[in-house]
Amino acid sequence: MTITRRDFLNGTALTIAAGLAPSALLEAAAQGTSQRAAAASAPVAATGSASPYPPALTGLRGNHAGTFTLAHSLAREGATYPTVLAQESYDLVVVGGGLSGLAAAWFYRRKFGAKARILILDNHDDFGGHAKRNEFTVRGRKLVTYGGSADMPASAAGNAAVRTLLAGVGLDATRAPALPQTPFAALGMGRAVYFDAEHFGRDGLVAGDPFADLIDARATGGGTRPTPDVLQRFVDAAPLAAQERAALLKLAAGEVDYLAGMAPGDRANYLARTRYATFLRERAGIGLGGLRFLRSRSNDAYALDADGISVGEAIAIGLPAGAGMPAPVLDPRLGKSPASRLWFADGNASLARLLVRDLVPGVVSGAAAAGRPEDIGRAAFSYGGLDRDGNAVRIRLESTAIAVEPDVRITRVTYGWRGNLHRVEAQHVVLAGYNMMIPFILPTLPAAQKDALRAEVKAPLLYTKVALDNWRAFAALKAWRMHAPAMAYTDLWLEPPVAGSPSALATPDDPAVLHMLYVPTVPDSGMSVRERFRAGRALLLGTPYDELERGVRAQLDRMLGAGGFVSRDVIRAITVNRWAHGYSYMPSPLMPDDAALQTALAQAGKGIGNVRIANSDSAGSPSLTAAVEQGWRAVDGLVAVG
Repeated sequence: MTITRRDFLNGTALTIAAGLAPSALLEAAAQGTSQRAAAASAPVAATGSASPYPPALTGLRGNHAGTFTLAHSLAREGATYPTVLAQESYDLVVVGGGLSGLAAAWFYRRKFGAKARILILDNHDDFGGHAKRNEFTVRGRKLVTYGGSADMPASAAGNAAVRTLLAGVGLDATRAPALPQTPFAALGMGRAVYFDAEHFGRDGLVAGDPFADLIDARATGGGTRPTPDVLQRFVDAAPLAAQERAALLKLAAGEVDYLAGMAPGDRANYLARTRYATFLRERAGIGLGGLRFLRSRSNDAYALDADGISVGEAIAIGLPAGAGMPAPVLDPRLGKSPASRLWFADGNASLARLLVRDLVPGVVSGAAAAGRPEDIGRAAFSYGGLDRDGNAVRIRLESTAIAVEPDVRITRVTYGWRGNLHRVEAQHVVLAGYNMMIPFILPTLPAAQKDALRAEVKAPLLYTKVALDNWRAFAALKAWRMHAPAMAYTDLWLEPPVAGSPSALATPDDPAVLHMLYVPTVPDSGMSVRERFRAGRALLLGTPYDELERGVRAQLDRMLGAGGFVSRDVIRAITVNRWAHGYSYMPSPLMPDDAALQTALAQAGKGIGNVRIANSDSAGSPSLTAAVEQGWRAVDGLVAVG
């Protein structure tokens, strides 16, 4: 599936034609964002009416309606816009209000003073970028979760920029805040794997998931490695042929060197240049059923399946590859790995909130305005106060930058907002959006820098959150976390549920949020990483919300039906966080041309004139560590304008 001139938003096609007047494009963008609340809340709504408070909106979120209208008009259609007069001036303009952009503003004030006037522009209706917060209200109880960037990577404590930032907002990089306890273990609930009939011959939920336990034990050096009898019982229950079961057990045992006799140099090259799926098929003797069982184990870490990662990348996250292989060493570039940890119920959205609390006075009300950072998740935020006259720092949402023009002493930034073009002047500019868009809004960059930025094709994925009236079906099935290796949503798990009273432990009768992960891979295609990401992005942008909702309900009814689950009776709201541009591109060992990409990105990050580039893309990493460090580097490279 390809998309050229049409993106489908909530089932309504918004056509961006090359001949459409710029004024019409601006109006289309404004209309898309102004209608987001009604469109997002229409299919399934939480208790109460649609709210203008962005975290509580349901339906299609993430890259929601209106966020990319102007961007696509530039990149896909080559649209041009008239010049307008500048009406405001700032010391710093930040394009992109995600973690990197917010961090850049925070570091800028430390370097140039608290009185520095800063404008942060973001094309979404909420700040935080991928650090998105989702909220539901079910039976009067608030359910808080994350819609994107969630975990604090293990590398955070060792990074000077992250330590400085966290300390500045009152957090200790070495100590995670305590999260609510879960009742799952006390109820005898664990993991399970769902095999679907289309790929495995019959539908069935098999209790346990020793391969997940094996991966976790190998990757982190902790946990419990499954015993041979546990592995045997699991594969015996799986709908796999006898030959498949034997090959999987041999692979899990880790006693066979599948590359025996290969010279060390050749072995290292093989691990870097060979797809994990190819290794499983040609070296480990894993057939089609076994490949289908293992192929999506890397989706959460890389947004790629076994055919899209190298053997070395598979080993790094704990996937089995037999004897004689290097020990798993987690790549610090990963945004999500077995060693990363969730610090807050809303993930890294709480960090974004803490930064906004520091940057914009009066936006947080109540005790959390000056209270403990752990309380920020319960704080009331005034979105109307983000862009207020008189504040030194202003955050202007639903604003898409379309032109950045550096001059000797000032830089002019043009952006679309509320159906009109606006222009501001600044001494410094930090571009903290997607790398792929920068060549279009900053065309004066040297060609080599633009080529490097265009190479950063981001990974698409969906984080779908389902608000449940109760989780009785999961308790009945004795499973709180499930892996569905060949279905659309390959991984789903219950988040810590909300108990009926503050002092009680939640029961299956209480509301909860279900997390569901969907990565649109192209299995067994042999496509390059960039080709896979582009194809997946087209699929996500071309699938209307109502179709996504039907898919969620159908998969849950099918997987949980044996436990008495009926979606129409249990589901209270659905939020689909669509990240058509999700994980930052990580240079791949399967792509020889990527070897020099990081050096080129470092050069591109220097920008031009008084413009610097800050985002996790420039680090070739989707991690929070990369986002914060790039914000610090960008500001560090700026000098006072005399």
